[in-house]
Amino acid sequence: MLTDDNRAVLGKLEGVKPHSRWILGETLEVMLHNGVDRPADVAVRMQLPPSTAAYRVRLLRELLGPDLHDPALRLAMMRALRSALPRWRAEAAYAKRRRSKGNRDTCC
Repeated sequence: MLTDDNRAVLGKLEGVKPHSRWILGETLEVMLHNGVDRPADVAVRMQLPPSTAAYRVRLLRELLGPDLHDPALRLAMMRALRSALPRWRAEAAYAKRRRSKGNRDTCC
């Protein structure tokens, strides 16, 4: 569960399936900590195919809006991710264990 402050900046990611939320959170962390938001830069930093990085960046922009360049928001997101990512990772692992083969959580 996100705190009220964290919910204000990452709340839209809470509605995403666990594995996808974790993957998008990891991608957002790379974007914020490295000051990159171009899919090509994200692809290089995460060692992803460019199309995968472009898809993730597009999803994050759709979910979080165009204000990713605002320094105050970026700092708030970094702080929120620091507390949210370990929980999201654990939730993704739990969901994977419970998931049946026919019910896959795919995103990125």
